[in-house]
Amino acid sequence: MCGRYAVLTENEISEVFPTNNAPVITDFKQGKMSFENLRWGFKRWDGSGVIINARSETIKTKSMFARLLEAGRCVVPANEYYEWKKQGRDKIKHFIKDKEGNMLFMAGLYKEGSEGREFVIITKTAYGAAADIHSRMPVILKADQVEGWLNGALGSEDISKLEFDTQTEPCEDMQLSLF
Repeated sequence: MCGRYAVLTENEISEVFPTNNAPVITDFKQGKMSFENLRWGFKRWDGSGVIINARSETIKTKSMFARLLEAGRCVVPANEYYEWKKQGRDKIKHFIKDKEGNMLFMAGLYKEGSEGREFVIITKTAYGAAADIHSRMPVILKADQVEGWLNGALGSEDISKLEFDTQTEPCEDMQLSLF
């Protein structure tokens, strides 16, 4: 998965980059979602950058992520995310979004970091239209699966099998496609 996505916050579209703070769903009880503004990326153990993604295939076995499956699940809302497709020497930026124009809900994990809470987005092998652009993509939950991911009803094996119908579109003018 790429290192950028877009989210609508307070009537404004924001492009989110690694190390930015962004709204993340950390709880869902009695039909109400709880949002927190978290930093995207776990600081690396050697201090050289951040880890922004976690592979769905290994989150259960990697010590950095395994413990977070019990008490660190989150959902990252986005209107779209971006990938770059190699065409010869060039890389062409593409928007990837829901075919129906609905919000994307990306499965994630969060933890307490030295400067506050941090999150990563869980990825899986790409399929459908996204596979033509990149080999990986975020795990995208349907709206009715958000609560199941947050409360543990959906496990790591379950999310690896989820599929979500997306469409891709080249970013010719490099503007957010929501306008």
